[in-house]
Amino acid sequence: MRWVAPLMVSMAFTLYAAAGCGQADPKETAYKFLGAVQSQDYAAAQGCVNPEALRKADEAEDDLAYQREELKRRYVIDPVTWRMEFDNIRLEVSFLDSEHALVRICGGRCVLYNLKDDIWVEEGEIDFSTDDFSPLYMVMKEGDWYLEALDLYIIYGLECLARV
Repeated sequence: MRWVAPLMVSMAFTLYAAAGCGQADPKETAYKFLGAVQSQDYAAAQGCVNPEALRKADEAEDDLAYQREELKRRYVIDPVTWRMEFDNIRLEVSFLDSEHALVRICGGRCVLYNLKDDIWVEEGEIDFSTDDFSPLYMVMKEGDWYLEALDLYIIYGLECLARV
């Protein structure tokens, strides 16, 4: 295991995380989302998700609502004891049509850290050049691109893959 000091957000991610909600390009939205995850900016990460999908999830009163609340407690509400650091991320986009696209993380890495006794301890890693992460499904709404999957489920997926 490797001990690390609190990490620094890369300039590219900082720029994307500081921008508005949906972006004009699917890759820009994906970079913005990953930057928001790295900086633990929940509002910015959620801003990358299709507002319609968020509304439906918020109105749900089934297992999806329960799962979403559990993930929210784990990643946002309880004392946050996790971090993800992205490095040299490369993305590829495949347009399905003019309003739908898949963004694949095809290079770079993600390191997962957990806080233990006030020290960040490496818990796992994803090498996106060898580990395949599900493509991010994107949808265009009113001229901007958004993630169709809910933010917390993507974070959960990244965490699970990093721990494999």
